[in-house]
Amino acid sequence: MEEEQIKELLVAVTNHDSRITEIYHRMKAQETQIMAINDLSLSVRELAVNMSSMVSEQKSQGERITRLERAPVARYESVIYMLVSALSGALFGYIFNLL
Repeated sequence: MEEEQIKELLVAVTNHDSRITEIYHRMKAQETQIMAINDLSLSVRELAVNMSSMVSEQKSQGERITRLERAPVARYESVIYMLVSALSGALFGYIFNLL
């Protein structure tokens, strides 16, 4: 009977050994996945920081573009104002000269 118990113990130990080996391989795979997820998380964080700085730069560029677009319009408006003033001044001068 003792020999039979020893065989059962050997079978149990062998089963435990194979299960331990299987668990070891699973843990290694889990560690690899966790490291990949961690790397991905860091990359996403870096991407978010870069995107934030890009948005800030785009806002400042948009403001500069708006100022550049308004400059010719402001010049055009001032030229029109000066022409209207000059023409109205000349017209009033001509009318007062006739009287």
